[in-house]
Amino acid sequence: MKKLSILAALFVSFLAFTSCESDRDDNPKVQLPSQQGAAFFEMNNPVVGSQAIDLKQSESIELKAHAAPNYGFPAEIIYGAQVSLSQDFAADKTQTLTTTGSSTVYQAMTAEIDKALMLLRQCYVEEDFNTLFSADERTNGMDIFVRLTAIMAYSADSSSFVVSNAKSLKVIPYFVEALNTPPHCWYLVGGIIADGTWGNSKSGIGVSLIPFYTKKGETYSKATGDGVFEYTGYFAAGEFKIVENAGDWDHGMCGGTEAGGQVYRNGGDDPGNIKVENAGYYTLTLDTKAHTLQIAPYTEVVATYSSITMPGDINSWDQANGNPLTPITTVAENHDWVADVTFDDDFTDGVKFAADGSWTVNWGAAEFPWGVGVGNGPNIPYKKGAYKVFFNDITGQYMFVEKTEE
Repeated sequence: MKKLSILAALFVSFLAFTSCESDRDDNPKVQLPSQQGAAFFEMNNPVVGSQAIDLKQSESIELKAHAAPNYGFPAEIIYGAQVSLSQDFAADKTQTLTTTGSSTVYQAMTAEIDKALMLLRQCYVEEDFNTLFSADERTNGMDIFVRLTAIMAYSADSSSFVVSNAKSLKVIPYFVEALNTPPHCWYLVGGIIADGTWGNSKSGIGVSLIPFYTKKGETYSKATGDGVFEYTGYFAAGEFKIVENAGDWDHGMCGGTEAGGQVYRNGGDDPGNIKVENAGYYTLTLDTKAHTLQIAPYTEVVATYSSITMPGDINSWDQANGNPLTPITTVAENHDWVADVTFDDDFTDGVKFAADGSWTVNWGAAEFPWGVGVGNGPNIPYKKGAYKVFFNDITGQYMFVEKTEE
């Protein structure tokens, strides 16, 4: 994007310079879409025949513009396409395909069209497909509308964006996973959690907030990231809460009068804190879809460690100093660790977690980005990216949470 912006700036400077030099009639002048007639950008009828297009059995549908948009001078143009359930292309019924090209002949990939239909009908799980798409639509096809889009390649803004006229198509949809939401972990926060400050903010993740971990053998909704999560640790006597999202107090598990003493807060008044009467090790099992929480004593023998490192190919397998993790809990016995790490490339030989600067106690698993490390297990593979890494030394559970720009 920086390259396009620089070129756009140079182009604008050129126009300003030429206008100062002379007002000749042949100076380039951009004609904006709003200044054009209805035929400014016209798409021909797609050549698809009278039969409904089976999206699963097809690869692409050719959409062809009658001619390139006329911007008043030769311009490099990027073409795309949109799919809609309404002829007027209402915003809530329209999806833009991801593929773009430089030709007036655009190949609309049928897999992208089908994914757009799943998103428009909010069909995120296969069991909803037969409900959200009628038997007639699944057998004989459904009516959709398509149109081309165009924009100048070096446009500094969207003023050169234009859409063509719309054409109708009949297509037969099939289920495809349109979303791939990662597991959505909730967070513990409170006077006996992490640094004990009750600091509920995104910057507090790994400082005042401890995430739940994914549970081995569980599957998670690709639409919402919901499922069953676990956390095992030492709890001093005191109080805490579980928040659904960092920074939000209005949604999550709180104390209450219901069976088990926990209740889901969905806005409204604060039901109170979850209270630990007897200090000790506990396993918390949280179902983020059903909004239930189970708390049970953890009875296995627990070791404590003074340090955890993440040796691997990125640090010559230095178990003593390679990628040291920081203990999260400072107000009680710590068993959770966090670190920031950046991987420049994908690598299958990966990393492991090691305790107290030696290989005597180490954890690994052939799973990424979530998994459960076992003693002397295989190396953890990884993919290129920047991550915040969490590790629990009681269970061996770990997460590589990819960082995103906000």
